[in-house]
Amino acid sequence: MKELPYFLSLIKSNVLLWTIITTHSLTNINLEGTTHGYWSNQCLEFRDYSLNKTEKFKSIRITDNESNMMLDFYTDSDKYIRNANYYFGDALKNQDTSAVKRFEKLDIGLDMPVDVEITNYGGEYGTVIGITVHKKK
Repeated sequence: MKELPYFLSLIKSNVLLWTIITTHSLTNINLEGTTHGYWSNQCLEFRDYSLNKTEKFKSIRITDNESNMMLDFYTDSDKYIRNANYYFGDALKNQDTSAVKRFEKLDIGLDMPVDVEITNYGGEYGTVIGITVHKKK
């Protein structure tokens, strides 16, 4: 496996998020020290969550379903879309625009690849980084 893009390496080094991703479970994890809540049995949300000193998100929603796990990172910053290659590498698909960047089939060391999409909604809606972790069938 080649070196991970910066943002994905932050996720992989985050014990809580990496545990959720690798176990495909939103239960039986230590949530101490987090501001969180469950939207349902399949959806967990963290508020004001930091991956490090400079990468803080107003919300991270994790949705678990039968075929994949989706992690949505909500931020007011547009730096992730402006500097997409820095954060996610140069695997952009051809249909990227200034408001949407898509990356496909990134290997983060799991049995299945992940897909990444960054969408800048602008204004009060901000930017959403969507990461889909596929599960084995």
